[in-house]
Amino acid sequence: MPSWSHVRDCGRAAACLGFLVLLLFFASPAMAVDDVTELNLKDLLKVEVTTAARQPEGLYDTAAAVFVITREDIRRSGATSLPELLRMVPGLQVARINNNVWAVTARGLNSRYANELLVLQDGRTLYNHLFSGVYWNAQDTILSDIDRIEVIRGAGAALWGANAVNGVINIITRPAAETQGTLLALTAGNEERFIAEARRGMKLGEGCYLRLYAKAFERDSGSLPGGMNDSDDWRVGRAGFRFDQTLAVTDTLTVQGDIYQGTAGETFRVGTITPPYTTSLTDDTEISGGNLLARWQRTYSAGSDLLLQTFYDRASNNDIGAGQKRQTYDIDLQHRFSLGNRQKIVWGLGYRHYHDRTKEGIIISFDPRKEDLDLWTAFFNDRITLIPDDLALIVGSQAEHNDFTGFEWQPTLRLLWTPRPFFSFWASISRSVRTPSRAETAIDLRQQIVPVASLPAPLNGLGGPAIAQYSLIGNPNFGAETAWSYEVGGRCQPRPDLYLELVLFHADYDGLRNVELAAPVNEGDRWLLPLVGNNRLDAKTWGVEASADWIVRPWWKLQSAYTYINVLPELDPGAIFTGFRDGADNNPHHQLSLRSKMDLGRNWEWDLWLRLVDNLPASGIDGYGALDTRLAWTPKSGWYLELIGQNLLDPQHPEYESDALNASVVEIDRSYMVRISRRF
Repeated sequence: MPSWSHVRDCGRAAACLGFLVLLLFFASPAMAVDDVTELNLKDLLKVEVTTAARQPEGLYDTAAAVFVITREDIRRSGATSLPELLRMVPGLQVARINNNVWAVTARGLNSRYANELLVLQDGRTLYNHLFSGVYWNAQDTILSDIDRIEVIRGAGAALWGANAVNGVINIITRPAAETQGTLLALTAGNEERFIAEARRGMKLGEGCYLRLYAKAFERDSGSLPGGMNDSDDWRVGRAGFRFDQTLAVTDTLTVQGDIYQGTAGETFRVGTITPPYTTSLTDDTEISGGNLLARWQRTYSAGSDLLLQTFYDRASNNDIGAGQKRQTYDIDLQHRFSLGNRQKIVWGLGYRHYHDRTKEGIIISFDPRKEDLDLWTAFFNDRITLIPDDLALIVGSQAEHNDFTGFEWQPTLRLLWTPRPFFSFWASISRSVRTPSRAETAIDLRQQIVPVASLPAPLNGLGGPAIAQYSLIGNPNFGAETAWSYEVGGRCQPRPDLYLELVLFHADYDGLRNVELAAPVNEGDRWLLPLVGNNRLDAKTWGVEASADWIVRPWWKLQSAYTYINVLPELDPGAIFTGFRDGADNNPHHQLSLRSKMDLGRNWEWDLWLRLVDNLPASGIDGYGALDTRLAWTPKSGWYLELIGQNLLDPQHPEYESDALNASVVEIDRSYMVRISRRF
């Protein structure tokens, strides 16, 4: 049963917030928008989603669970990093492992290397093929340059390919034409030691725009249980550009790129061959990389275009534990057109090449140390209007060939019903695949050392060396994980000032990652106990996601999101080790997000963000409540001053325990910061 005991401790804070809500409900606004009805309808009509169907769609024409983090959401969130923004999305679990590492996933199965979620930035994949998942401490930009973040919960593999099992996040930056002029911003606080941002946008000619930016920050360490500082401080410098040009009436070209370099600290426990057989190791991971992307688009009509995109991405991570250098080359072609009056078709082809080179460290090595991998993809998606303005059927599939599991098929079938304006209901069934990472096929990850005498029988009868060390060993025959996903959902605007969305989902996973103990190996000074990767874990998940936006007053908006999820993992008969099974259930059953945005008049804004997160049953992390606030003032045009507080309900709290590496449990501190920015 889920425990809300710790979350209840936040009840008083929630009650205070509720009292404040009631007080403000009856207050007279100092500044009002003339027509709230007109404002809200316009806002909803402007919401356009491109990730759910790889073509622009209105929110009510989308047959998927969609959440769009808008530019205003970003500006008023007080967030300083990409993962923090994702906390407002229903269905996502965003947990900070330490001050520079996050576990982020959708609809369960979270992990430090969450591998069922595909993340893109302007169409460039951020997925790490060596360990799967996303290295969030290497992903950043000036947040005000983001136009929106589209989050698709549920299977997206039919359009985006393998690893989009539980969702797709697409971070879409603003065109260079929308960021003209100069931005200078400086943030300082007790945790955010400093964030310095500079951006310059310029017009180079008719239809030709350029944006240049630079950003640097340093973040303090979190706290160990008891209040001592950990060593997870984090500093990165980054610079980049975006160039947009209209080549002709129908052709556009975008070229953009980024480079970055920094360090991210962490403390691990590593095994030793002498008692107590473990010691702490603190190290800074050196992170660096860059990318270059080019996109050409020809528009034939409002419903037809051709898009060609290619990118190169290079990333490096080095510390005492191991080192890795990764390169990705990608080219993608997409064409959309209408067939008659009832069919809208999108199809595409893609090729991706990975090259990696690893360096053996004290706990991790790969065999082979370097590898080249190819991925070929093709997709087709057809939206068929069955009854005009009422009923549509969407069918599609992705076919791909990868070097691990060969050919994979990922089909989807969706039905959309729009009985009247601002009301739509949809249902879907999809099959998706997660393909193996290099770690699952080739890693040797050394873990704890224990005396042989302490092992269970018959291992405690091993002769020879008196100690043994567990190690995760990759399996060259590691297979693909598959999932069948079932969803039904609806969204509506029953009143001009109220938007509601509800989604029910169920997924059936087969062949999830687990490990099996192979025969011990005598290495001279120790026994090696190989835990070999396998696919003998299944799971079923189901849950509910709900969100609501309510314009209480023309100057005050409330936004809420609630998630319930239940995960039932089950090992195949004969499988013994339960670690991955228990980890699969390391998700909060309940999550709640409540945001309040108020325009107080005289250029003042006040925002509150309350989050309640249930406990994590597998790791013993208690549920917690967090309250953020932001007070902003625009003294005159172009000047902005913000005071921001985060995690105000307690001095610090843990959110997640690293599951892949034996790292210290770090607690996230209460923080305060001030930000001043100037635009001209």
